[in-house]
Amino acid sequence: MKKHLITVALTLGLSTAVLPAHAGGAEHQTFPESYDATEHFTAGEGFCVPWAGSFREVRSGQYTLVTAPGGQVPGETHINGAIAGSVTLTPDDPALPTYTGTYREKLNGVLIGVDVDGNDVTRVSQYRLRSTLRGTDGSTLDLRLAGKMTMNANGVVTVSRDTFSCA
Repeated sequence: MKKHLITVALTLGLSTAVLPAHAGGAEHQTFPESYDATEHFTAGEGFCVPWAGSFREVRSGQYTLVTAPGGQVPGETHINGAIAGSVTLTPDDPALPTYTGTYREKLNGVLIGVDVDGNDVTRVSQYRLRSTLRGTDGSTLDLRLAGKMTMNANGVVTVSRDTFSCA
């Protein structure tokens, strides 16, 4: 899940659309997000649980890209997103509890161009996500994911962190 969130945040914008600047108001484009995938994990490799099982995530929402009017900030596009999702952790051992929960992810950033490989160059981006997963046995797991990346005017990344916690 964490890898998918970061990938969406950093690869959505300019590699899929270059927005023209207009003399009028800011240019807005909206991109839908729709994701439904399940992946298996082995014991010790899962989110918050020591057992083997599968992780399913279903997400939907949208990202909005906003470009300043008239080329006021050349090459700069702002990205904002709100995504609703659900998570299910299902153990391979049916005697163990299955955990389910929902979340709302918020993401924002500033894209400043595309590199020679066609990847977005991000000046600043951040996301945060919280979810309480409830087990079929009444127990809970609290997931917290957050990340931030900042690059200075010289192209040097000055902040790069992703945090994940589970209690």
